Amino acid sequence: MSWRSVAALAVIINLVAALTTVVAAPRTGYVLIDANSGQQLAAKSQNTAFMPASTMKLVTILSALDHLGPDHRFETSLSVNGLVNDNMLQGDIVLQGNGDVELDLNDLMRMGLTLRQIGIRAVRGRFVVSDNAFLRVNEINPTQPLDAPYNAGVGPLSLAFGRVTVRSQDNGRLFTNPQLIERGPAWRIANAKRKRARAIPVRDVGMHTALSLRRMAGELGIDLPVPERGALPAQMQKIVRIQSKPLVNMIEGTMVYSNNQLAETIGLATASKLKPGSKTLAESAVTLWRDLLPRLPQANWQGFTITNHSGLDSSARATPAQLAALLKYGLSRHQLPYLLPANAWSGSLSRRMIEAGRLQRIWAKTGSIDFATALSGYLLPESGGLWLFAIISDDPERRAVYDAMPEPSAEIRKESKGWERDIKRQHDVLLRRWISGVF
Repeated sequence: MSWRSVAALAVIINLVAALTTVVAAPRTGYVLIDANSGQQLAAKSQNTAFMPASTMKLVTILSALDHLGPDHRFETSLSVNGLVNDNMLQGDIVLQGNGDVELDLNDLMRMGLTLRQIGIRAVRGRFVVSDNAFLRVNEINPTQPLDAPYNAGVGPLSLAFGRVTVRSQDNGRLFTNPQLIERGPAWRIANAKRKRARAIPVRDVGMHTALSLRRMAGELGIDLPVPERGALPAQMQKIVRIQSKPLVNMIEGTMVYSNNQLAETIGLATASKLKPGSKTLAESAVTLWRDLLPRLPQANWQGFTITNHSGLDSSARATPAQLAALLKYGLSRHQLPYLLPANAWSGSLSRRMIEAGRLQRIWAKTGSIDFATALSGYLLPESGGLWLFAIISDDPERRAVYDAMPEPSAEIRKESKGWERDIKRQHDVLLRRWISGVF
């Protein structure tokens, strides 16, 4: 037998093994549906509830598009109350946020330059932080690792997705970029691990934003008071209005890169419009889900559990059939596929199935937490048309071990990464079969 024949046989053996392990995964469920006819083409445990991870963001973005609209923009403003005499503001300055998690240092520079332009060099009154438009939390999920950048604080006022980068100077001392004034547990972990560059989460994102503005203003020669939360002054004059990009573009970023801070902020803002006063992320998320239910009358929602707007929780549950119902609604109401990453092209799918003949045939939302991974979206088969699908795999027993640890060990994190790689390969085998019309 030639070496080419041996190589070909090895490929066949590996493919058969991969096809077999699709069934042998710890727990796997899926459903494949023709979007035009509604015919179910393939299914396995489609009504079993799994850990959906970030595919739960579908509820968030569909609700936001329904109620805020694709053209909605979030405003961040800087206001003053009082007159300027001898370069002194005789009154208060107010920094107010309403949900633009993408606010950047360029925006703070604009604010500082505006203060300078109108002659303010000092403030006699207060520097008020107004970030109570909706719920503010210091982390999405308290069970996550303390230094996880994807678990930063969330609120109406935020800067650069609520994270900073830790870097090392030549002398070995660490610093953050941008500067983090209030350093907590994540900083101490970064300091102990001494990695040269890594992102860490900000907890009080509103105060961090205000302190960053104060620092930048100081470098421009403007002395601002220490920021504080408090009652707003009367008769404020807005001197800077910063509008976010349109909501639909923020949603595209949310789905393509699976950004948790974007998802939670957008979800909180939407729920606040429907029912102000949510006390927890879970309460806010349930508000969106219950509002969606009448628009999804054919779906069976038994077993569905939503705990936040991003899916960052091992206690959340959804079935493949439930995710498929969201996909069907998203397609008919909002042309959802164009807001999702495409395989071999963008975001969280950019490295999946980079193969001739299969490029950009999968447009889907990914979802991964430790010992759970999912993919939910749309498939372009070789035969033509548009199909929708949802695949979820999880291992509740290993996840329970993970959750029982006060801080997940390096060993179980490594195990989880290996588990995720294997399951994603199995999912890709299934997708290749479907693309070719094999069920």
